[in-house]
Amino acid sequence: MIEFPDRMRRTALSRGAAGREWLAALPERLAYLCEAWSLRPGAVLDGGSAALVVLARRGDGTDAVLRLGPPGDGFAGQVRTIGVAGGHGYVRLYAHDLERDAALLEALGPALGTTARSAEHALDVLAATLRQAWLVPRPPDAAVPPGTDKASTLAKLIIELWPQTGRPCPAEVAERAVGYARRRAAAFDLDGSVVCHGDPHPDNALAVLTPRPGAESGYVFVDPDGFLCDPAYDLGVAVRGWTDEVLAAADPVGLVRDYCARLAAATGVDEQAIWEWGFTERVSSGLYMIRYGAPAEGREYLVSAARLLG
Repeated sequence: MIEFPDRMRRTALSRGAAGREWLAALPERLAYLCEAWSLRPGAVLDGGSAALVVLARRGDGTDAVLRLGPPGDGFAGQVRTIGVAGGHGYVRLYAHDLERDAALLEALGPALGTTARSAEHALDVLAATLRQAWLVPRPPDAAVPPGTDKASTLAKLIIELWPQTGRPCPAEVAERAVGYARRRAAAFDLDGSVVCHGDPHPDNALAVLTPRPGAESGYVFVDPDGFLCDPAYDLGVAVRGWTDEVLAAADPVGLVRDYCARLAAATGVDEQAIWEWGFTERVSSGLYMIRYGAPAEGREYLVSAARLLG
C-alpha cells in the first residue's frame, strides 16, 4: 500500500476523473517499474504537489529516486531538459519511461528551502544554480509561435482565473499583473532566450550528496518545465514567494526590490524585468493555487501581491 502525500493527493483529486484514475493506477505502475529497473522501493517523499516521488535502491546497491508524474505534466520536456543538461544545474537522469511518465533520478539531499540561512542566502544559491542551468543547449529547431510565449500565457491565465476563483484579490492587483505580463510579452526576444527551468523556487533546488561538476553551488534543480524564455523569468520566480517576509516587512516594496537587485547583480539580468516577472508570477501562482487545491497558500500570495502595488 502507498500512502500518498496529502498535497499530491489533493492536487490529483482537483483534476477530476483523470486525477482519480492516475492515483488508482500508481501502485501497479510502481511495481512494474521496480521490476523493469531492478529497484527496491523505499520511503515515499513528501513536498511535491504533482508527482509521486519514491526513494529506491538500484540493483548495483546505489540509491536513486523514482518519480512518477501525472498525465499532462510536461514529462517529455522535463526528461529532455534533464537529459541534455548532463548534470549541469540539474539532477542526473539514470533512466526514463515516457509511456508511464516515470524517471529514475540521482538521489539528492535536502531542499534549499529547508537549509537556507535566510532569503538572501537562498537567492544567492538559486542565482548560482541558474547560471549553470541556463547552459542547457537550446533545441536546434527552437521556435515560439506568436501568443505562446510565457508572458502571453500568464496574462491569459490571470484574466481567466481571477473571475473563476471569485475575484480573490483587488482588481488593481490582477490588472497590474496583466499589464506587466503584456510588457514582458512585447519585449520577448527569441535570440535572447534561454532554456528556463520555469519553477526554480527553493524547494526545487536540492543539495547534491557529494561535490561534483555542474553543481558548484552545492545544489541542483529538479522538475524543470524547460521552455524558452527571458532568463529574468526564472529570477522572477525566485522572488515570487517569500510571503512571510513580504507580509511582515515595514517596507515590502523595498524588500522585494532589494531581492531583485541582488539577483540582477549576481546574473547581469535586468532588475526591472525581474520585478515585473516576479509580480506577475506572484499573482498567477496565487490564483492557480486557489483553483487547484492550495487555497490558503494561494490567498497569501495574493495578499502579499497587494502589498507590492506601491
